[in-house]
Amino acid sequence: MDRDYFADGVPDLVENGVSLDVETIARALVNIYKQEFDIDHYVEENLFRETCRIFEDAVANGMADAAEAGVPVPSADFIQELQHNTEVFSAFRVHRMQQDIAAQMVDAQGQLKPFRQFVKDVSPYIEHRNRAWLQTEYDTAVLRAQNAAEWKEFRAEADVYPNLEWIPSTSPNPGADHIVYWGTVRPVNDPFWDEHKPGDRWNCKCELRQTERDETAVPRADDKQDAQPGLENNPADGQIFSRKHPYFPKDCTACPFAGNKLAALVSNLAGKRDCNSCSRVSKCVERADRHVKQREKKQHINPKESPEQFVAKQKELLQVLRKRGVLELRNRKTLYTGNLFFGRREFKRIKEHCYNALELEAAEHLHGLLRKVQDGRYLPIDTSRKNYKRKIADGVKNYTVYDVAYKGEVFEVKCQVKSDKHNGVAEYPYSIKQKRR
Repeated sequence: MDRDYFADGVPDLVENGVSLDVETIARALVNIYKQEFDIDHYVEENLFRETCRIFEDAVANGMADAAEAGVPVPSADFIQELQHNTEVFSAFRVHRMQQDIAAQMVDAQGQLKPFRQFVKDVSPYIEHRNRAWLQTEYDTAVLRAQNAAEWKEFRAEADVYPNLEWIPSTSPNPGADHIVYWGTVRPVNDPFWDEHKPGDRWNCKCELRQTERDETAVPRADDKQDAQPGLENNPADGQIFSRKHPYFPKDCTACPFAGNKLAALVSNLAGKRDCNSCSRVSKCVERADRHVKQREKKQHINPKESPEQFVAKQKELLQVLRKRGVLELRNRKTLYTGNLFFGRREFKRIKEHCYNALELEAAEHLHGLLRKVQDGRYLPIDTSRKNYKRKIADGVKNYTVYDVAYKGEVFEVKCQVKSDKHNGVAEYPYSIKQKRR
């Protein structure tokens, strides 16, 4: 799929990009190696739940971007329909991934490899699939979720704004495939949009806008402009990714979740292939989701405790941390937890706390700046504040504050230390402030 995903070459990946966390991958490798589940007809639950979470975030972020642009947010039922589609996509993605990983368990003589050798052999594959492919899929899912909301509005307002104009890509290095369509104006319900539209190629950042301008002729194009597999559908119809994506089976008889092959054959012959509404696929998704939630519920600790109890625990924690020396942050080049989580939401939150252009510029380089911490300190949660219970419920344990240098200026970066089931204990930056001299 590199040819489809990276037509212009594999991009340089930012260190704070989307990826499955190390703990999830480690658990999955152990389960696959020990064959703790049916690798051929089920999904590895750790990989599945984490992949689902990533694409659920993608849909949510796409809707948030649409709302910021003034686009009405679709109904909760529609958003749920999109998220179910990404769950089905995640199931087939994980199944493909675990099959490829399992194929590396034996050597050329058919003998089971030692676990260390197995992990070493699959690491390059996991790195590429987990980062390069997943980042591309996530970014495209965000863009297509926003497109779905926009198309809902376009259709609803077609009597007021009957035409749509194709706007050039906002990418600094746009691909040549859509250039021929830039400036094209066609009616909202024109069949042209069934074949070509922004978002039908991976990482496409072209846009549409409503216009009262007159129609233009349909540009002449070749198959180089065709939609890429999995993106030919309009996401406003309820699917971020279509069943033509290579992760999906060619037909029902090839589906790993079909179970009864005779029923699958009947469905195939009847032309009823629809992975999103298939009861057998949904059963697999629901089973994996239910098992993970049950396991998380057993591990969950309800933070219903009095302020006095919480303060006592904070003091106890401080004593333990001091004994371990982890509060001595001055001149350390590693973070308090050693684990930074700086995703799309964190960057958006930080931007809201920026009050000048230099702070915003420093925020864009924050991940690299936190590798060279000048000074740091630990702060417990202030239980006198009204929102402290909400912070605890959100998983916030305490705070860290770091001084970092950028362009000759010193900035104070505040992070929340949080613990959750997906990322473990990590620091989430939420503000940056230029220090006064």
